[in-house]
Amino acid sequence: MASKRKWKREEIVRIFEILIENNSPLVSHPKFRQLLDRDENLFTNQVTREANGSIAYRTVDFDVLGIEDERFWDNIDSTPYHELIEENAAIALVKMAEKLNIFE
Repeated sequence: MASKRKWKREEIVRIFEILIENNSPLVSHPKFRQLLDRDENLFTNQVTREANGSIAYRTVDFDVLGIEDERFWDNIDSTPYHELIEENAAIALVKMAEKLNIFE
């Protein structure tokens, strides 16, 4: 009897990245989602967010040393994921401020 293959999370995220980068409607298609139970749908949402984040950061993977501020922001603004990148940066700043007890 053949054993079932266990997928690593990183492998699943990479598959989702490929699907998203190729504009596949599979990850959000209602017929696909109907096959999943509640926990599987929640997991799929998490993996989709993680895949989108990875794709977004790859679009702005450039050397920032010595780059002018205007050029830096032009690079960020030129990606279709600029809103996600800015949102994630804002969340990271708030978390850092909380750790440093800047908020009361």
